[in-house]
Formats: sequence, C-alpha cells, structure tokens
Amino acid sequence: MKTRIYLFTGFLDSGKTTFINDTITSTDFCEGEKSLLIVSEQGEVGYNQEEIETLNCDIVYVTNEDQWTYEYFEDLRNKYNPTQVLIELNGMFNVNRLLACSLPDGWEVVQVLTTINAQTFSLYIQNMRSLLFQHVVHTDLLIFNRIDNSIKKSFLRNNIKAINSTCQIIYEKDDGTVNTLDDDELPFDISGDELIVLDHDFGIFCMDALDHPDKYAGKTVTLKGKFIGRDKQLEDGFVIGRLAMVCCEEDTSLIGMVCEHPAAKQLIPDEWIQVTGKIVLEFDLDIGGEVCILKVDDLKVVPPLDNEYVTFD
Repeated sequence: MKTRIYLFTGFLDSGKTTFINDTITSTDFCEGEKSLLIVSEQGEVGYNQEEIETLNCDIVYVTNEDQWTYEYFEDLRNKYNPTQVLIELNGMFNVNRLLACSLPDGWEVVQVLTTINAQTFSLYIQNMRSLLFQHVVHTDLLIFNRIDNSIKKSFLRNNIKAINSTCQIIYEKDDGTVNTLDDDELPFDISGDELIVLDHDFGIFCMDALDHPDKYAGKTVTLKGKFIGRDKQLEDGFVIGRLAMVCCEEDTSLIGMVCEHPAAKQLIPDEWIQVTGKIVLEFDLDIGGEVCILKVDDLKVVPPLDNEYVTFD
C-alpha cells in the first residue's frame, strides 16, 4: 500500500496549524487510516497531542531541515507504519529541499497545500518574493485567509497565477467561511464596446481575460507589449506579452494574449508593438475551454516601455 504525503506550506501565522488541526479533528480525514503528523514549526496555535492521538494519528517534531533524509523517513516508516503523512513545513525551510529528498518505497507526495495571510501578502511580494515563490510554485491548493472588504482579490489571484497558473485558490474570511463575493471591480471599464488597456493594466487585463473570456467577446481592444513569437496553431497567429517577476529578474513568467494578423511573419522577437482588434472566442484543447483571440486590424511598432515588467496593483 502506498503512503500518501500531504505537504502544508506557508509562513508563520499563515494559518497552517489551524488548517491541519481542523482537517484532522473536524473531518473524517483520518478515519480508517494510520496517520502521522510531522511538525517543523511551532507558532501561537499548537496541537492537542492527546486529542489527535485518539484519532490514530501520531505526532513527531522536527527542529532542523537537515533531518530531511531518506534515513529519517525510513525510521518513521519502521516505527509508525503510516498510511498517510501530513507535514507542516517551517515557513523558512527550503521547500525544494524536502521535495527533492529520497523517500522510502511507496511514499509519495500527493498534494501540496499552502496557506497565506491575505493581510500580509503585499509584504511578502515586496520583501520576501523568493521565499514566497518556493511556497507557491509547487502548490495544488492555496488558501488566502483573513480576507476582508479592504483586500482586492484580483491582486492576490493575479500575483499567485503569475507564479503557478494551475493551482486552485480559495478565499476565506475571518470567521472561516469561504468568501463567495464577486471578483473585485476591475481598474478599467468593460461596459462599452471598446477598451484601451493602459500599460500598467496589461497584466490584470490578460489574467482576467484568461479567467473570464466571456466578458470580452466581441469587444475592440487596444494593448501594447512585446512580440513573443508565432502561435503554433494559427497560421497568422502570434503572442503579444510582457514578463511578470515571480521570484527575481532571472525568474519570470510570461503574461500575454494570442493575436492574429497577416504581418505576424514579419515581426521580430522582442519588438514592441501596439495592436487593436476585436476579441473572438475559440476552443483550446490544452485548457479544455474557450480562450480570447485578438483579431488584429491595426498593428504598429512602438518604443519600449521604461519598465517592461507586469504589475498587478
């Protein structure tokens, strides 16, 4: 039988312990399982060891990431023989180091879950981007907690999607309920038939068009970016885009949109262009849904921007 490993990442005071504790004690997650909880960070909220052990879940503590070795996990297997393992990772530990560690036969990381305090997220982006990148890039499910009306969900979502486009995001309010409010008001007006995307709104527009293509069907859109390259599917297709910093200047993610124009064959990579055209929706097999394609009517070469990187504020 395989032993499933669930890895919980996030900074101190991000809600990891509360999330794990609720998963163990308030659901049937441990029912019929022999569980092992490995804790490498102790914050303000702790575990009731006696309560957790009544649910057939043992707890061990790790104080140094040098303990992440094959021999350590093999010892745990021999001592506890768990069918599932939950690891609460210290926010300052190297996530990649743990994921690269050799594991006993049958042990496998099946899900990475990340918690983030929405109230302090902007500080992480500004001052701890490389550490945040480690926590987010591998995650399958990310929970933003402590959401209130002062926080723009679009800012949270777009910064995360620039790092990890496939992860699922949940927004949770202070009382623990899931925030089901509509997305924040966009910084541009989409009520009309025409939309001129300002340079600082490029990333927000492209990400929203990816998430909600129906909003933009039939609209005439003008935007500016780099010619990234030809599209593999469309004969006259190409990608206009800009880069978003996900970790540092050496580690970036492309944000962009597929366009169509006969001049695609004549464009030069990294050449800055401005395009105007109408959005149509086409089915994309890779993502299993409709995507926006900009059918360009007007294309011209323009000077590059002073700051080419995409922002989401």
